[in-house]
Amino acid sequence: MSEKAEYGIKQVGERFYPVIVDKEAGGHYEINNPMTGGVLSYNNAEAAEKYIERAKGGKGGAEGF
Repeated sequence: MSEKAEYGIKQVGERFYPVIVDKEAGGHYEINNPMTGGVLSYNNAEAAEKYIERAKGGKGGAEGF
């Protein structure tokens, strides 16, 4: 992940999507769910925030970032 990128949460309806915001590119990237092949999403903001904390700390959940 570049120095000008950070994690964020995007809300669409009642779902919360952890995303990588790339300020240099001016956009964001959704994170794929390796178990389903779809986009990773949660039904509450707290779960999405926990994912981001795990990803920042390198404790599973965002391998490769």
